[in-house]
Amino acid sequence: MDKDIIMDKLVSIILPTYNGSGRIVDAVKSIISQSYDNWELLVVDDGSIDNTEFVIDNLVKDDKRIKYFKNKINLGIQKTLNRGLKEAKGEYIARIDDDDEWVDKDKLHKQVEFLNNNLDIVLVGTGVVVVNDNNNELFRYLLPGSDREIRNKILGKNCFVHSSVMFKKDAVLGFNGYDESKDTRHVEDYDLWLKLGTIGKFANLPIYAVKFTSREGSISSTNKIDQFKKDIKLIKNYKNKYPNYFGAIIRSYARLVVYGLILKSPIKFSLNKLIKFYKKNW
Repeated sequence: MDKDIIMDKLVSIILPTYNGSGRIVDAVKSIISQSYDNWELLVVDDGSIDNTEFVIDNLVKDDKRIKYFKNKINLGIQKTLNRGLKEAKGEYIARIDDDDEWVDKDKLHKQVEFLNNNLDIVLVGTGVVVVNDNNNELFRYLLPGSDREIRNKILGKNCFVHSSVMFKKDAVLGFNGYDESKDTRHVEDYDLWLKLGTIGKFANLPIYAVKFTSREGSISSTNKIDQFKKDIKLIKNYKNKYPNYFGAIIRSYARLVVYGLILKSPIKFSLNKLIKFYKKNW
């Protein structure tokens, strides 16, 4: 495909943040460093009370492609993402969180080119590099690449990293964006991917394009338990849309039980080691 046609596609990058002033600059710099330059960055501040607005204002002075929006009150991630979709002018949407970075400078170019050349694809992601607090790499992983591979696994496991994806805006708006109900809080991305797969195909590029930090420490939060329970509801909701339902539901209940046992255990488990084990085996 002609390079000029590729470069003509405007990509709207949605970056939600809440009190992210201490980490958001690196995320924005990784966007500015992209070889593909036809983008707009929509920073949607979910009612921060730190100096996020000041930090972004300074960045906007140097790059007018960066746009800042602020919710008057904290509305939550789902409504914040949907505000970004509402403000987006691009045909393609990319996502990044305020504590992640794009480490492949050609990420946007590769994804735009891929979507342009594969019109039946509605969602494309990439692999990930996981680092610790000192920015030392812990491990990296790729996700299933083809539509067939993803479709066979997606009921049992979210096959996309949110900060890696690019998708077609019109396809997502056809589902009114991210679901804003309590049932999908913290799994709003997974729910959206499952919806998109009913109208188009999936893909993941075999590149390590995103870096995120895994904070070391003991697992003490029960948020994961709630997320796993919501995953099970999604599996049941979409059981007629994707293959391998029984394997997915058994796997999900097993994951829920194992995680529950870990939370109750007096032994302190390494978060990073558990994440690595989960990504490679679950």
